[in-house]
Amino acid sequence: MSSGLEKSAGSGIRNLFKKFNKDRILNYGIGIGATALVQSSSATSIMTVGLAHANIVTVKQGAGFILGAKVGTTLTAFLFALSGIGKGSFNISYVFSAIAFVGVMIVFATSNETLNKIAPLLIGFGMLFIGMEVMETAIGGADSMLSIQLSKVFQYDIMQNPILLVILGILFTGIIQSSTAATGVFIAFLATGVIHSIDQSFFLVMGANIGTCIDGIMASLTTNANGKRIALFHLITSVIGAVSFLIILILFRTPIIGIFESLFPGRPQFSLATYNLIYNSNYTLVLLVFIDPLVDFVTSLVKDKQEKLEEVSYIDERFLQTPAVAIEQALRELYDMAILAKENLDRSFSSLVNEDMSESKKIAETEYRIDFLTNKITSFLIKISSVTKFAGDEKLIGGLHHVTNDIERLGDYAVLLAKETNYMKENNVKFLDQTKEELNKIYTHISEMFDLGFDAFTKRRTKNFKIISNIHKETKKLISTTRDEHVVRLSSEMYPVEVSKSIYNVLFSLQRISDHIVNIAYSVRSTTGSKTEALQAIEREMKKAGR
Repeated sequence: MSSGLEKSAGSGIRNLFKKFNKDRILNYGIGIGATALVQSSSATSIMTVGLAHANIVTVKQGAGFILGAKVGTTLTAFLFALSGIGKGSFNISYVFSAIAFVGVMIVFATSNETLNKIAPLLIGFGMLFIGMEVMETAIGGADSMLSIQLSKVFQYDIMQNPILLVILGILFTGIIQSSTAATGVFIAFLATGVIHSIDQSFFLVMGANIGTCIDGIMASLTTNANGKRIALFHLITSVIGAVSFLIILILFRTPIIGIFESLFPGRPQFSLATYNLIYNSNYTLVLLVFIDPLVDFVTSLVKDKQEKLEEVSYIDERFLQTPAVAIEQALRELYDMAILAKENLDRSFSSLVNEDMSESKKIAETEYRIDFLTNKITSFLIKISSVTKFAGDEKLIGGLHHVTNDIERLGDYAVLLAKETNYMKENNVKFLDQTKEELNKIYTHISEMFDLGFDAFTKRRTKNFKIISNIHKETKKLISTTRDEHVVRLSSEMYPVEVSKSIYNVLFSLQRISDHIVNIAYSVRSTTGSKTEALQAIEREMKKAGR
């Protein structure tokens, strides 16, 4: 039936979804109408996830559709309940069986496109009632062996536990992936006397309301953040509704059961169908009022990849009222940015020596984030300069501008190493194991220098300056030696000429990486990160302390 309705009305529903996009009540109504037509909240939720993924509807729009879908699907329960009417001379199921027969005849008798779109709807609609009739016949009356055995299960004390019944409803619906089918089974159990207490069916159907979310969740696994937000909204709101009504039913179990039994004496299936409608209508209408905070909540939980890359952790213009605090926040953002740059260098160097480009996407994403943070931090430092009144702050901010640039350049060289790796892969250029060993030794020195330099920068201390200087000199020597060794290997024809470009590019990048790390370390005593200026400043401090 859902398939038939999708073919005959699906495009119209999608156009309806796209047309109205502002009023939450209207979106709620569209969700009800669309689901009442398709008779599948799963179909509506999956469609909404897809539309959100394609940016045809917003998350707020989709949230309205989802809430409405919960109400629209309750019509099926009343259709199922109708199948139990008229066991005497007239049975309504016979009417719908005839409708199914008409649909089958259309399929076999005509090739008319419009009629063939309607035929699956007629067949499916009729099969709803035929299915219920078959299910009830299979279970038998209240005195049948199967009915007696099944009813014993629901008579156990543990089956009176509301939470267990909700969980069973979730599991059952999750397995068959249809709350409509689950509701039909529960109605059949009521009609045949398998379930004697209607409140048990109430708890089961609330669980089914949560279990049906599995369809939307599965559909969202391959979508963007908006699709996942719709699926999460569906799940969260279903859980909120079930928990709320679970509490109400537990507290007022006896009077609520009494009301429904008096409304539908001898017709428990209508009690369940009515409860399903009241339950879904009430909690969705309440949540519709709070749709904005709920949408904000799921949006904060599910971050878009682009949004994650464009987040700042510490800097905020509110800190500008206290420049000293603003500087500290900028420093913390810089620390994180430096760690990102080093992680990207590790990835790109590993890709180079292992001839593996699997991390190229991660390298590109991290570089995007480093560039984003560079712009944000630079802008923030300029704003601090405009509000601070202390000369010391101005000098520090000047140094931080240079450090920001140095860290950004580290990220750039990580990308250059990755590009060189890609070039080598495309042109089948490889380094000898001896060259890889030499490069590894150079990079080990660079990593050690980074750790010491990062410590100097974050803790504003100079005790490791001499060690950093010595490692920097040793790194330069190793780079020079590797360059000379390459010339020897080239002369002895161990390397083809084409590899020279890659080796020289890699060695140049490693040299510049080590230089920028030194600049970051010496920025503690030099605005520009100058080694000479920093050492002279330390010497002056020592002379002053000696006096």
